[in-house]
Amino acid sequence: MTEQIALEIKQNEIDKIIDVCLDATMLDTFLDCPAKFNYRFNMNKHTLTKPPALDRGDLIHKGLEPYYLALKDKLPFEDALEKAKNGFDIATIDSDLEPDEIRQQKNSLIESIHFWKNTDFRYEVLAVESPFAYVLYADNTIRITMIGKIDLLINDGAYRNTPVDHKSYSRDFPLSKLANQFCNYAYACKSNYLFVNRVGLQTSLPPEKKHKRQPLSYDSIFLEQWKQNVVEWCYDYVNCVADNKWRLNTTSCGKYNRICEYNDICTSSGIDAKIYKLNAQFKDGEKWDVAKSLGLTVKRD
Repeated sequence: MTEQIALEIKQNEIDKIIDVCLDATMLDTFLDCPAKFNYRFNMNKHTLTKPPALDRGDLIHKGLEPYYLALKDKLPFEDALEKAKNGFDIATIDSDLEPDEIRQQKNSLIESIHFWKNTDFRYEVLAVESPFAYVLYADNTIRITMIGKIDLLINDGAYRNTPVDHKSYSRDFPLSKLANQFCNYAYACKSNYLFVNRVGLQTSLPPEKKHKRQPLSYDSIFLEQWKQNVVEWCYDYVNCVADNKWRLNTTSCGKYNRICEYNDICTSSGIDAKIYKLNAQFKDGEKWDVAKSLGLTVKRD
């Protein structure tokens, strides 16, 4: 696969235009470690079980999606709440979490929905799980398309066309407006604000202490700075693809007090040992393709 991508890059170099298409997850992974990006997005090697944090986030999202669609359709609260519960229950079929944790997740979801009921019913819900694609930058050499999917898009009084991102969490931590995901959403929506809907999973805190709607503010100068950074990162990415060389970033092997899931691969000597462990310890996952949900065919070169 990487050899074919490299050939396409070389051909595009002849044509003087290099197409790059990334979402925030892909961009973050490449910046974290190009080798990790290669394993996950080029070779599509995934852990045998879903990472717990991703599993928890999926369940909350699957509950909130039908809830806000119901609000968009002006359904009564009890009907919207029932749709949230059903969406959550269906999502648990593919969950690897323990039953007790799943029950805790559902209780937190329902509690958060009740806590924000009055606020949510003041929103004008514009879109739910809305995919997007836009050209961030283009010149005679490179064209960069950023893609993604916004959890919720709302109007709320002074805030118009404002993206909302749902995040579940067990331990509180500060949010950074520098996050590529948030910048990508704000840029795509041409919005000066973004809300992070933080669904707390703690059992020892009252609702007002754990369910938060945190605003982040953006301006054109800040987003232009982000854009220029992305352009530089994309040139680095193109070099990796063209040469089919994905270097290690060893400063990321133990970030956030956890060892990277590919650490055992990277510490193996020789390509044969790496391939053996990749096949034994990982499964072939479905190709990460947010653009597919857009109904578009976007080359990732």
